[in-house]
Amino acid sequence: MWLKHLWMRRRIYSDLTEEIRQHLDEKAEALMADGMSREEADRAARRQFGNVTRLEERSREPWMCPFLEGLWADFIYAIRQLRKNPGYAFTAILTLALGIGTTTAVFSLVNAVLLRPLPFPESERLMWLSQQDHSLPGVAAEALSYPDYFDWRAQNHTLSGMASYVSSGAILRTREESRRLDAATVSSSFFDVLGASPIVGRNFRPDDEKPGNRAAMLSYALWQSEFGSSREVAGSSINLDGTNYTVAGVMPRGFQFPLGHPAPALWKSLAEDAEGKDPKTGQRGFDVLHVIGRLKPEATQEQAKADLSVIAANLARQYPDDNKQYYSALVKPQLESMTGSVRPAMRLLFGAVTMVLLLVCANVAGLLLARGSSRSGEFAVRAAIGAGRAVIIRQVLVESVTLFLCGGAAGLALAAGLVHAAPKLMPVEIPRVEMAAVDARVLLFVLIVSLVTGLVFGAFPAWRVSRSAPQGGLREGSRAVSGTHGQHRLHTGLVIAQTAIGVVLLIGSGLLMRSFLQMMNVDPGFDPTHLSTTRVAASFDSLTHDQHFLFFERLLSRISALPGVQSASAGWPVPMSNSSATISFNILGRPVAKGDEPSEALGLAMPGYFETMRIPLMAGRTFGERDGVAGRPTIVIDQAFAAKYFPNQNPVGQHMQVRLGDDVFESPVREIVGVVGSIKRKELTAEADPQFYLPYAQAVITNPFLVVRANGDPAAIQHAIGTVVHELDKSVPVYEASTAEQYISNSAAQPRFQALLLACFAAIGLILSAIGLYGLLSYVVVQRRSEIGLRMALGAQRSDVLRMIVRRGLFLTLVGIAAGLAASIVITRFISEMLFHIQPTDPLTFALTAALLLIAGLAASGLPAYRAACLDPIRTLRQ
Repeated sequence: MWLKHLWMRRRIYSDLTEEIRQHLDEKAEALMADGMSREEADRAARRQFGNVTRLEERSREPWMCPFLEGLWADFIYAIRQLRKNPGYAFTAILTLALGIGTTTAVFSLVNAVLLRPLPFPESERLMWLSQQDHSLPGVAAEALSYPDYFDWRAQNHTLSGMASYVSSGAILRTREESRRLDAATVSSSFFDVLGASPIVGRNFRPDDEKPGNRAAMLSYALWQSEFGSSREVAGSSINLDGTNYTVAGVMPRGFQFPLGHPAPALWKSLAEDAEGKDPKTGQRGFDVLHVIGRLKPEATQEQAKADLSVIAANLARQYPDDNKQYYSALVKPQLESMTGSVRPAMRLLFGAVTMVLLLVCANVAGLLLARGSSRSGEFAVRAAIGAGRAVIIRQVLVESVTLFLCGGAAGLALAAGLVHAAPKLMPVEIPRVEMAAVDARVLLFVLIVSLVTGLVFGAFPAWRVSRSAPQGGLREGSRAVSGTHGQHRLHTGLVIAQTAIGVVLLIGSGLLMRSFLQMMNVDPGFDPTHLSTTRVAASFDSLTHDQHFLFFERLLSRISALPGVQSASAGWPVPMSNSSATISFNILGRPVAKGDEPSEALGLAMPGYFETMRIPLMAGRTFGERDGVAGRPTIVIDQAFAAKYFPNQNPVGQHMQVRLGDDVFESPVREIVGVVGSIKRKELTAEADPQFYLPYAQAVITNPFLVVRANGDPAAIQHAIGTVVHELDKSVPVYEASTAEQYISNSAAQPRFQALLLACFAAIGLILSAIGLYGLLSYVVVQRRSEIGLRMALGAQRSDVLRMIVRRGLFLTLVGIAAGLAASIVITRFISEMLFHIQPTDPLTFALTAALLLIAGLAASGLPAYRAACLDPIRTLRQ
């Protein structure tokens, strides 16, 4: 704006002066007609327009300092040069747009996921709180129980507030239908700690934590869709899970916590967990709560950790039966805890796209070098008529920066499109990715990247051009002047650097792709093909436990009779479904102190579950009709459980007690009746954890997954399953309909995304490396045309010329490959944690990458070599 103002001021002064001159001429001519001489008429006219001299002087004043005026002139000249050379400009700007656009898009994602503060007041003071067991290797975060949370909240001195939450679900029942909603059960201080207030109604109060005071807070989306944005909803009653809840209020548009997928549709007070004979709020061993806290203004993260660790140690001494003598507090910023699992992947992507940007800039720097060489005559003339070295350097740098700024503007448009498509392409496990946008920080990033890369990569051509002797350029005047040896070395170095970067990208993508393929070849322990899974939310409030089991028995009987169904059963959880529970147990004959009982993963299964899932039976039998409600208490374990607790023994016939932790079962003695194969419960890359299964009829504690094996497409029968459910009970919602293959695919979504995106960057790197080599060799052929013509005139064959050019291309390629392999040995160690059953220095990946780059180098050398071999020596020498 300042430059524009100065320029406009100068234009105004010039226009005013010109207008006054016209009036002077007209007045002088009129006076001359009256008999005055020319000099007298001019003096008389100027006396009438006395301000013309001052205006003339002002118009001749410099409108900015000489340096800025020179920059402005160089910028205008740079724009003219781009307009005069549209082919060169289009190629360079398009190449820069590719590099800057992809870099900007990835930065937008990094900014949204890792850098942007959480959408809460003073979000830097929000801490994620948990406990950790120092008896286990690493830093393993553990959830808190309600009693521990209450003690932490009451006894700490460093937090202004503390709140708990646990993800859950709720069945919203209306007159028309029943819907299953994602929800969270939260403490009364939840919204206060986050610094959020409802737009309708009131916040949760401490009384809402007491039995019988069930309250709910609605999300803005649910308020609109189900309640028509009525402000009278506050204080009204809604039916959740067959029980009436009082609507406390409605949260603002855009509010979400926990941040992730799926977003809660409502938040319930913890009053329901405080009810019953053995409420969850009184079970100190029931560790399920996620906890957040807000630091006091004068407190630090380290002080909060020390404060809460003292409380944890005191609780361990006060309640030794909980076996938490090795526990302490773990305190992290909420943003760090939320994005910790994706930080390595985001850093990897940003590093890869930075390499692509370096490739692009090196390519454009090569273009600038070639163009600077072709313009040596122009710069020689400038130097000869008095332009100093600094002026020439400034001009070339301004042209470079202008080119990079144009590329940045085009890249910004490309980045906007990529950012818009990113949420649809990226895994849902990446938090806040939907918030990615081209905001002010991204615009500043583009500006800085364009300026810095323009200056850095324009400095080489500017330095080389400024060192050229003006006598040589003037002497060779109109000829195509060959570049100096220094220019050749720079251009060659850029091509070698491009090849090395391409090698690093290809090796990184190759390692991740091979790792992903190894992951997908892992046996999950069951057969996921043609297997459909669905959840049915039968109410625990309207059905007794026996009626609940009988409902699923009738449902499975009807589903099994559907056409196209091989078998049907039910169990909980299904692998990769993000559902799990760990339960403590005792093995008879192995007494342990109270509180030291081991614990492993729990599974529930109805008859036919293992057969439908095709989990192999290793010993004994699976559950059948005799393991019903009135049957003898039984249990089935998997191979990992047997190997850990019954090494070199036959576990069938052994007895165990499982503590379910509710008021229905009093830990009956159960007989192990079978051993089944181990399955991958959470991740394909993890070792199979020990697991035991109870008959669903004897442990009706949650709604199971329906597992149905079809003859064809499993997704095709999901509608029929929903129809059968609603025929039995219209009020029962059906949700989470999926296939086992989708669960496995979702569990591998992030590694697959990383491998594919890095493969795209590697492909771009390979193409740019080949283009850089092709451009260099084409440039060399043009520069050495006279030499090549002379060689052929003296008897050199076409094959000799072909070998000469190809040999140079292969030499540069081999040097670049060697440099890239050496760099990859160091760089790939940083992604070793992302690899599965693949070493970061995998010889096959390194060898295939080198071969691919060698083939690309040979292909890039072929066309320039063919052109050189086809030169007419007589015509070349004549020219």
